[in-house]
Amino acid sequence: MTATISALLTLLLTAALLTVARAAPETMEPPNIILILADDMSYDSVSAFNDELGELKTPRIDRLIDEGMYFTDGHSGSAVCTPTRYGLLTGRYCWRTRLKNEVIWSYGQPLLRDEELTLPELLKEAGYHTGMVGKWHLGIGWKTAEGSLANGHIEDKDKTWREAKDKIAAAEATIDWSKEFVGGPRDHGFDFYFGVDLPNMGPFTWLEGRKAVEAPTVPKPDDMFGTPCLMVEGWKLEEILPGLRDRACVWITEVAKKEEPFFLYLPLTSPHTPISPSKEFAGKSGLTPYVDFVMETDDVVGRVLDALEATGEADNTLVIFTADNGTASAARFKQLKRHGINIRNNFRASKASIYEGGHRVPFVVRWPKIIQAGSRNDQTVSLNDWLATFAEMTGRKLKDSEGVDSTSLWPLITGKSTQLPNRPSVVNHSYKGQYAIRDGDWKLILPTQADGKYELYHLKNDQRETENLASQHPERVAKMTAALRASVENGRSTPGKPQPNHGGETSWLGLPW
Repeated sequence: MTATISALLTLLLTAALLTVARAAPETMEPPNIILILADDMSYDSVSAFNDELGELKTPRIDRLIDEGMYFTDGHSGSAVCTPTRYGLLTGRYCWRTRLKNEVIWSYGQPLLRDEELTLPELLKEAGYHTGMVGKWHLGIGWKTAEGSLANGHIEDKDKTWREAKDKIAAAEATIDWSKEFVGGPRDHGFDFYFGVDLPNMGPFTWLEGRKAVEAPTVPKPDDMFGTPCLMVEGWKLEEILPGLRDRACVWITEVAKKEEPFFLYLPLTSPHTPISPSKEFAGKSGLTPYVDFVMETDDVVGRVLDALEATGEADNTLVIFTADNGTASAARFKQLKRHGINIRNNFRASKASIYEGGHRVPFVVRWPKIIQAGSRNDQTVSLNDWLATFAEMTGRKLKDSEGVDSTSLWPLITGKSTQLPNRPSVVNHSYKGQYAIRDGDWKLILPTQADGKYELYHLKNDQRETENLASQHPERVAKMTAALRASVENGRSTPGKPQPNHGGETSWLGLPW
């Protein structure tokens, strides 16, 4: 046998083995999972997706895309932080809870209920080590020295810098920082937690496990970005992102030594405000601090991937990169355009909006053992879908009350299918509580009042949502409105037994009926 024939046979055998492996992922050992959630980073913020970003490049995220699969129609459940994070962890739209619009503000009450199944709880049942490093923003219950809730009087509508300023000060005065808080990551399935509640609201201190690492004892200076709350003396905003990066890399290194698989949820604090690149990145772009911060975000993704590679576990690790909503106005779009950077090239609007720029996000998965490098999928998908996906992966049958708005993406990820034939309509939600619903390429934006204006767009032909076709297709408007109403009234968008929304509600402010 000549060397040429031998080499050819080797290549054919290798290709055949790879084909078998990708066709039969159920024969593989369970993958490790790293889910990286950028904060306020739209689809258009990634240079692989936007040819009008000029000198703003994201090479490590681009490489992740090249090595895995990307979804062109991926969405966060909401156009803002808290609701998306809730949906990601529970597979349930946040508007089914008490929070119908906006977000949880400083010292807000925990949103997750003990009876709700979360991603880490599901994976713990399957034998995973579970860790979270990063931003929580789902509410925390802080304790007084006597053990009562110090912030129990603070309501969702209370904004720190306005009517709730005195309420916040009163709560901070009674918090015993040595006490364990409740309602945080450790109470919802994470074996390990390190991070901040959020970078722009108090308390300005690191959190680890169920405690503050250090008691915040001094008022935040007026010239430091953020709400007027207590901070640890010497707290530096530019040290938050590197601190999360380093702790995530250490955790990956240590947990990879164990026999069991691991799950890391890494919700970054960037490029959300405060726009605070570290000393290493401040001024590095020569353009704007925001560009520096996006560059640093990309670098953090790369360093986490490098840490994973060093463990030898990269081939059997499912890495997910996505974001909680679109880019915020703090990016200063006009200033960026003067530098040749159009961060709203493909889609209309930005964070908080019901238009695509508010919730169309990068949605990338890499798993070298299974996923074909350079794959693309155009199916409409949502961050809510990860609960059902991991349930199918682990063989966990969801109860009727679990993951009511989650559809498994397992067939798409493993290459068994390129479409989900029974995909329920994906619903999106704006900061102010406005709704949109998808039906294939059609998107209907509903008014917030019964006599308001409906907007219907065909996204394949008009992805920037410029031509409202509602008046030309009244039957489609009626059909899609009915689909949203059924989703609300049934307490679910997926097949199954109807479930109650918060308080048994089937109508509330923001719905046009």
